[in-house]
This record gives sequence, structure tokens and C-alpha cells, in this order.
Amino acid sequence: MAPEYASSGKLTDKSNVYSFGVMLLELITGRRPVNSSSMNDSLVDWARPRLTRASDDKNFDSLADPRLQNEYNHNEMARMVECAAACVRHSARIRPRMNQIVRALEGDASLFDLNEGIKPGDSSIYSYGSSDYDPIQCNEDMKKFRKTALGSTEYSASGEYSNPTSGYGPYPSGLAAKAKPPGK
Repeated sequence: MAPEYASSGKLTDKSNVYSFGVMLLELITGRRPVNSSSMNDSLVDWARPRLTRASDDKNFDSLADPRLQNEYNHNEMARMVECAAACVRHSARIRPRMNQIVRALEGDASLFDLNEGIKPGDSSIYSYGSSDYDPIQCNEDMKKFRKTALGSTEYSASGEYSNPTSGYGPYPSGLAAKAKPPGK
């Protein structure tokens, strides 16, 4: 979840870019975005130092999903890593636009242009003292949000929302016509 969304509850184009970066990290690493066994562990926090290292030395072993067994296109992995790093910057102001990410992933834009001279991991220096969201406050808000969202039993795996449904409603396609409307 984008840091600014955690504090304001408002979705923006830049919070969507952040979410896309989290999805890229899921694809790269094979990890879930939040570790439900530990409320303080997020994929983004785990990946940030590794993104910086991988960007510097072009070695993706510490990031790449181990199930890939290092069998991947090095150039495509580099593009995904650079795009993910740019998308999950603390500061929404310095995240790229989605069309820049798409062009970079397609190979139609330079990764340097995508980053505009900002190295992965360095984005927080642009946030301090500005009107942007403070990364320290962001971490506190994220911890509160995770505790609320993941600690709640309201959305647990059991209950009315965990039952399988068809694409056409709660009844399998053969039973939909036989189902009686409520109250009849």
C-alpha cells in the first residue's frame, strides 16, 4: 500500500504506480506483499536494500524467485528491478508515471530516464523537510494499518466470503436456474 494512501485513504495515479511496483516485486521474488505471521515485515521493506544492491552490481540472485533457479533473461530482470524500485519510492512526487513504466518494461525507454538520476534507495532523501510524506511516519502508519487489516477476524479465511463462487454468482452455473429467490 502506498505510504500516502496509508495516511490519507485517498487513491491517486501515483498510489496505483506504487501498487504496480509491489506487484512487480511479487513477480520478481515470488514472495507475498505482506507476511501475515509478522505484522512488521513487508515485501517492499525487505526488497528495498536488495533493489539498491541489484541495481548497482547487476546481480539479481538475492531478489529473484529461487524457483526460477537463475534461469531468466538478465536484461528483462534488470528492467523489472529498475521499474519496481522506481514504483515503490516513498515519495509519490518522484515516482514515475505509469506510461513511463510501461515504456521502460517494453524496452522503449531508457532506465536512466525512468529514474531521472535517482538511484534506488535514495528517494527518501528527497522527502525529508518537504511537504511529502515522512518515511518514519509512513512506517508507523503502515504498522497500524497491518495490525488493523491483518489482525481482524472480520476478513478471515472462514465465513461467507470464503466459499467458492461461479463467475455468475454464488450458484454453480447448472444450479442458478433452479435456485429460488430469497423469500419465495
